Amino acid sequence: MDLEWITATVDRVTFHNSENGYSVIKVTSRGHSRGLTVIGKFGAIHPGEEIRVCGNWVQHPQFGLQFHSEKYSTIKPASIKGIEKYLGSGLIKGVGPVTAKRLVAKFGIQTLEIIEKNPEKLEECEGIGSFRAEKIIKGWVEQKSVQDVMVFLQGHGISTAYAVKIFKSFGSDAITKVGANPYILAYEIKGIGFKTADKIAKEFGIQGNDPRRLQAGLLYALSESSEEGHLYLPKKELFQKTLAILEVNENELLEIAVSEQEKSGRLKVHPFKDEKLIYLPWLHRYEFGSVEILRTHLNCKLLAPPRERVIKVLERVFEQEHQKLSDQQQLAVEISLSEKLLILTGGPGTGKTTTLKAVVSSHSHLGKKVLLASPTGRAAKRLSEVTGMEAKTIHRLLEYSPSNNEFRFNQKNPLNCDTLILDECSMIDMELFYSLIKALPLKAGLIMVGDVDQLPSVGPGMVLKGLIDSETVRVIRLKTVFRQAETSLIISNAHRILRGEMPKLVVPDGKITTDCYFLDSPEPEKSLELLQNVVSKSLPRKFGLDHLQDIQVLTPMHRGSLGSENLNKTLQESLNPGSDEKREIKHLHRTFREGDKVIQNKNNYNLEVFNGDIGFIRKIEPEDQEISIEFPQGLKKFEFSDLFDLSLAYAITVHKSQGCEYPGVVLIISTQHFILLQRNLIYTAITRAKKVLVILGVKKAIFLGIKNEKIKERNTIFKDLLKEISPKNDQQIR
Repeated sequence: MDLEWITATVDRVTFHNSENGYSVIKVTSRGHSRGLTVIGKFGAIHPGEEIRVCGNWVQHPQFGLQFHSEKYSTIKPASIKGIEKYLGSGLIKGVGPVTAKRLVAKFGIQTLEIIEKNPEKLEECEGIGSFRAEKIIKGWVEQKSVQDVMVFLQGHGISTAYAVKIFKSFGSDAITKVGANPYILAYEIKGIGFKTADKIAKEFGIQGNDPRRLQAGLLYALSESSEEGHLYLPKKELFQKTLAILEVNENELLEIAVSEQEKSGRLKVHPFKDEKLIYLPWLHRYEFGSVEILRTHLNCKLLAPPRERVIKVLERVFEQEHQKLSDQQQLAVEISLSEKLLILTGGPGTGKTTTLKAVVSSHSHLGKKVLLASPTGRAAKRLSEVTGMEAKTIHRLLEYSPSNNEFRFNQKNPLNCDTLILDECSMIDMELFYSLIKALPLKAGLIMVGDVDQLPSVGPGMVLKGLIDSETVRVIRLKTVFRQAETSLIISNAHRILRGEMPKLVVPDGKITTDCYFLDSPEPEKSLELLQNVVSKSLPRKFGLDHLQDIQVLTPMHRGSLGSENLNKTLQESLNPGSDEKREIKHLHRTFREGDKVIQNKNNYNLEVFNGDIGFIRKIEPEDQEISIEFPQGLKKFEFSDLFDLSLAYAITVHKSQGCEYPGVVLIISTQHFILLQRNLIYTAITRAKKVLVILGVKKAIFLGIKNEKIKERNTIFKDLLKEISPKNDQQIR
């Protein structure tokens, strides 16, 4: 079939799939004054832009005659109307429809040339000062560079949605860097997997057993394993994993690749118990560095205050508590005054919070400077409310500095405190623990509080469990459930689950009032209907909960009809439907709109927003390409390119809920979650509920999860390394 060329002006982009570039575009062309529809794969196309399209005509059964594009090129708009539409389309940060109209009114057909070649003239335009002019210039330069990256990516089958992210990561050298080593896309750009990078590498002649490919495969296999919580892989397992990924059989060449990567510093090989453990270098530093610093701390002894003074302070503190502390709680408070490192653990209702409050009070009465921190903003806020003292997130406590890419507080510049208290320590991974222990002054004691029976941290390592199992540090496990807590079905069910027993499942009948309900729902479609009703009507009406602020839906997994992705789409339409009053933006397969509940999935140190933080979209500003999101730590402005690290949060995975408590929780649990169902996951989920819990699903799934008590092992030797530490306690710290 002969191909035809047409030149057209883009009127609007009706549809654009940013994952594969497929677009439906309304255009005006000579000979088609009423307009026509062009379909095909395009990069970033903007209204007002002129395009030269090569393709053929097709007849759609519903939409009529369309022009199917095989290839295209863009041309700068040549008419005043086209320039105004082009600039006002959101192409450049700082230029929206109003600013575009002013620029065209001032500079006419020369507008684009002025911006590109004589930008100093922009301030001559009414309403554009030096700040706005600078923003326009910067936006123009950036969009040109991004456009070049888009063309390059499109030629290699990468979604144009990643262009801005790649440009932000690699700058103006993006094309050069990707061309030299396509595998950097897999390492550094979330969402671009190894297979995509490998496909691009093949186009550059890198394939088969090419040393660069083998080395990249090793690093990718290790990186993937760290996502699963591992700090290293044994050499044999690493080779098996890498060969499977690369689909080759080159053990000897892999040996050479490991040797080369070790020489270059990209891998760390550590002999241990007749095995070779292979680490990414930073993960090796976190594990071994933490142990070495702990060795120094545990070889020091805190100088305990005089016994008489301690007794007086404890008596005063215990009198202040509204409820009497048990002997074990009192012992924990007393020990905290002399131990260099103390772990306080226990399940719900065992008095961890009351004990923690007494610990803080006693240390303060003795004149000790106490610092409090938790992994998440929600947990830090709760810790502050409980103790009456300021509590920070760990990241805020250590004060990350984007300029030099490290925390301000470290071994050279330790925190100013006598006691550091950390809550929700089951969430702390190896990297965060290493950063914390580096910043702990030798004169200070460390008190870690957490429930070791919960899920391990999202990040690699098993810090809290490793510390406890090593028997190197003092541990107090609170076991007695207090009477006040025994009245809570949530708490009694949590302890049933820990014992491997089925929880007591109460089906609501309109008469029974409790804090834990069960709704039997074996069919996914029925579950979705029930869920919407429970979140939007039942819980708000019966318990006075706000459906956005107070209720959190939890699910074991991301995928599937009852996974977080699909649940979020359903709940978004139910709780925050689109309207003319709410601005929204489509990004990949998601729609974000004003009022949405969202969660951050990756630490953003520049914005001080961290993995697991939940916020609400307050404002979407297309002209400045920014989204204002309110988090517990304040209002933060995100650029559109930051949306890769953001997800809707009407429903989140149980893993993401760690360290948080919500007034109301709805837990979805189905047999389709079978692969992830285990006792500590169900236990973690139900203990997130503070006021009321609704379990929605099937009893069989609950039973299967509770009977699966096997905790998935993580590759870490933290416990073994700690056991080698032999505290001398021969040094007095004053």
